[in-house]
Amino acid sequence: MKKILITYATAGTGHTKAAMAIKKAFDEIAPEGVEISLIDSLDYTSGFFKWAYLKIYLLLVNRLPLLWGLLYYITDNYYINLSITPFRVFSNRLNSRRFRDYLISLEPDVIISTHFFPSEAATHLKKKGLLKSCLITVVTDYGLHPWWILDSTDIYIVSSQEEADDLFKKNIGQLSDIRIIGIPVEPEFTRKLDREDILLKNNLKDGMFTVLVIGGGFGVGPIEDIVKTINGVSNHGIQVITICGYNRSLVKRLVSIKGRLKVNLKVLGYVDNVYDYMEVSDILISKSGGITISESLAKELPMIIIFPIPGQETRNADFLTNRGAAIKIEDLSDLKPALEDLTSNREKLRGMKDATKRIRKPQACYEIARLAIGCIGKDVERRG
Repeated sequence: MKKILITYATAGTGHTKAAMAIKKAFDEIAPEGVEISLIDSLDYTSGFFKWAYLKIYLLLVNRLPLLWGLLYYITDNYYINLSITPFRVFSNRLNSRRFRDYLISLEPDVIISTHFFPSEAATHLKKKGLLKSCLITVVTDYGLHPWWILDSTDIYIVSSQEEADDLFKKNIGQLSDIRIIGIPVEPEFTRKLDREDILLKNNLKDGMFTVLVIGGGFGVGPIEDIVKTINGVSNHGIQVITICGYNRSLVKRLVSIKGRLKVNLKVLGYVDNVYDYMEVSDILISKSGGITISESLAKELPMIIIFPIPGQETRNADFLTNRGAAIKIEDLSDLKPALEDLTSNREKLRGMKDATKRIRKPQACYEIARLAIGCIGKDVERRG
């Protein structure tokens, strides 16, 4: 029995969703005799470490975004990153001991990692000769941070030529295979859905300009203020879908103001079929997480990126805006004129949609799965 392990770390929802997308692709195309496992690497650390890993991340990005951005860019500096690497590596190795033991006992033929924490644990074992797995690291943003770059990684999956070039500049191209495949999204995002059926089931009107507002899995951001701003747009032929994630308080607040709005508003909590709502939308208003961007690109849905968090979200936003697939809003007062421009200038909106078609990579989950299957049984030299 051949074994493929997909692993991630629950720092936000993006890394998890990328791993789950790859697992779904395997469920469809994996040959017999191949065992596919999906695990959170943080489940093999202490309860406190897992709690702190997520909570500190959420505290920084939601409450202290400027501090998060400062830390991101400081650690992006080669010399500063080099100086703190021993401390970070020591902490990660101390806390990843049970995960490393799990890898040794499982002996997977291929490891697919969507976060640098499990990748780092695997490369440590490979360098010591304790693990022979082919390690595939999937970078889940459109800009490359040094923490993704690890010796003994066999294959890097990136989303753009710029990321590939960045790896080559760091001489990674001499040591690892680099594939421009994209960030994996669930297979459902690759399929054409029944638009009329989705509209009917959700009491949405065909022919209206539909704005989808997503606050991520945790429903963060000024979603209520965004809805009120959209309500003030002069073109009232607008309907709004808000996805609030697990933020029940936000759901209650939006429901309470729904009757006072001019726009037709549909309020949702956490959903696992966001692809349905992207299918019927004209524009997405959201932050610029790597997975959210990749999902919108897969559905050929232009974006208005609002308040990107300094760091990886800023780089993700720049990737889209530089290619004409998104508009970036730094101040809420700019949202109303941006929407009025798009609702009255459909040619501009079509141009943004065309831009999504040029850069989308909707088949990434399948391509990664096929790549991993192809690695099984190959008599290749593993980099230790």
